[in-house]
Amino acid sequence: MPQTDRQTSTPSLRREGRRIALTVYYLVVVLVGGAAAFQITRQVFFEPRPPVPFATCHDGLRALFAALDRARETAAGSEGGEDDALSRFRRALDPEWGHRDGVALQCRGSASDVATLDAIERLRYAEEHAVRREAGELAPLRRKVQALVDGELGQTPGNAERDLQPGKNDGGHPNPPAHR
Repeated sequence: MPQTDRQTSTPSLRREGRRIALTVYYLVVVLVGGAAAFQITRQVFFEPRPPVPFATCHDGLRALFAALDRARETAAGSEGGEDDALSRFRRALDPEWGHRDGVALQCRGSASDVATLDAIERLRYAEEHAVRREAGELAPLRRKVQALVDGELGQTPGNAERDLQPGKNDGGHPNPPAHR
């Protein structure tokens, strides 16, 4: 039986349709992947960095260390739980710690400056860990002791803090004796 034109053209049309569909599919995949790779490359390598507000590496290191002190004090005053204390600690690190990478670039010429930056970073993570621990373990104890001091000794929180600071009301001695 002789084949008609219709029977011979059907398989070739299917094959041509599959080839077109696969070409369009692969073209879409390559375009999506290429666009994503372009965006990532542009942001990583060509995005302008904000200028570092510190004139020298040492100014930046001092600012990072001062921000740690400020963050520690801020977190210590937290009445909430661990999440609140940690959030306050991290917010208090800004804006200085937002320029940490710029400070690292300024300090890269000196091994001692890089070591100092590394020590400050390790201190930051140790302080963050301490904030978590203090908020979870020490905050309830602090509140209990503060309530006892306020209730039984009749002191206000301001007086209690002043009286408990080293060097105040103890003759200037930084480590007052345990019994007066």
